[in-house]
Amino acid sequence: MIKLMFSHFLLASIMKFSIVIPCFNEEEYLPRLLNSINNLDWPRSDFEVIVVDNNSTDKTVEVALQMKVDKVVKESNQGTNWARQRGFLESHGEIFCAVDADCETPKNWLKIINSVLSQKEIVAVSGVCDFPEFSHFDRTFGKFIQKFIYPIVPKILKFIFRKPAALILGANFAAKKRVLEELKGFNTKIKFWGEDADIAMRLVKIGKVVFSPQLEVKTSARRFKKEGKVNTASKYFLNYFWIYFFNKPFIEEK
Repeated sequence: MIKLMFSHFLLASIMKFSIVIPCFNEEEYLPRLLNSINNLDWPRSDFEVIVVDNNSTDKTVEVALQMKVDKVVKESNQGTNWARQRGFLESHGEIFCAVDADCETPKNWLKIINSVLSQKEIVAVSGVCDFPEFSHFDRTFGKFIQKFIYPIVPKILKFIFRKPAALILGANFAAKKRVLEELKGFNTKIKFWGEDADIAMRLVKIGKVVFSPQLEVKTSARRFKKEGKVNTASKYFLNYFWIYFFNKPFIEEK
């Protein structure tokens, strides 16, 4: 029994990746994501999948258990960063990987993350979110902005304002756990808007944060459909710049 427990601890301590999925009523989307994770081109023994139930009232937990994720944990404080923080505290991997429940990962997702983060000076990597539900024009334009504009935004900001900047999309990023530990994880004072900008700006103070056009996931456009494309995009940009200039989100949620 003691030998088995020691073996489990040893495996957990040397695990490469922890994939953390915050969930609030995601029974419709979660199976697609978990199926894509099960098809990743990486040894299954070398990563764990943690679903964080953030007060779901549907069958999210049942779906996660049926699809045999490694761990389902409950976070009663509502908010994406509360859920990510709980997942971070529960994780054992050397690299913390964040993906939203309504995403779909490509087979080489972990390979790309591993390739980028194997470079000593890089502490985090984020990438593109593709929206298959958009029209051909909107989808192409959105990917163009992300692949060619997003990577240079932090460089422009740093050049003009002499203050380090980074850009992370919360639905698709990974960071070295030791660096997150140095930061004490995620800022739970921010519930949603600005949460990815906050972690980006904090990480870049420690090391290099890369936005990679090759690191791409498919994701739902439900927020854009619900709130409108212009309105939603405006909120993301305003909160990003507010975090950069004022160290707080434009939209402060209670």
